[in-house]
Amino acid sequence: MIKAGRVVVDGRKVRQPGTQVVPGRTRITVDGKGLDRPVNRIVLLLHKPIGIVSTVSDPEGRPTVLDLCRQYTRGRRLFPVGRLDINTSGLLLITNDGVLCYRLTHPRFTLTRTYLVRVRGLVDDKTLRRLERMTKPSRGAPSAHANVEIVKRIEKVTAIRVTLREGRNRQVRRMCEAVGLRVVKLKREKFGPVSIRGVPLGAVRPLEDRELEKIDRLISTEA
Repeated sequence: MIKAGRVVVDGRKVRQPGTQVVPGRTRITVDGKGLDRPVNRIVLLLHKPIGIVSTVSDPEGRPTVLDLCRQYTRGRRLFPVGRLDINTSGLLLITNDGVLCYRLTHPRFTLTRTYLVRVRGLVDDKTLRRLERMTKPSRGAPSAHANVEIVKRIEKVTAIRVTLREGRNRQVRRMCEAVGLRVVKLKREKFGPVSIRGVPLGAVRPLEDRELEKIDRLISTEA
């Protein structure tokens, strides 16, 4: 029971009892110290394959991202940071830190996400500009416009790299569909300062201390 101290919930000082919170998402501090950070924090980087769902469990019995992390789940309650849809591969972070998860997924903390997208057809400069103008800033966040570049053109397929400031549900696919492009393959390459480079498909590893320090620095101050 907290008898004294300055209590802050999601940046707002608590002045009366009865304030509602959401476990794992609400950030609570007392005199500047967080209450819900796990003692033994773990953050995993998973190279998610296609066909794996980004949930803790699945009512249809499909394999989940936690099935690929069994060596780390003993005695821990882990959950994915956001989601990649079942037909998208690439970098997914998994953690037991609710505060970190909240700050990594909230639009006010503008960690970029970078995706490699293969689309059917040849993409010209006009289409690239349309893609870049399509995203809109979220409330409380700076401009969320995308950065889009062509990586390679191969016959009737174009590979493009899309960098976003926030990750909404199926955002890259919806952007491409809106300009008449059909996505044939989608992979997330980076999340903030963390890259999937060197991690085989289906493999998982804990983030290194230097990677965690970079992430903590980026989300330590609200944008």
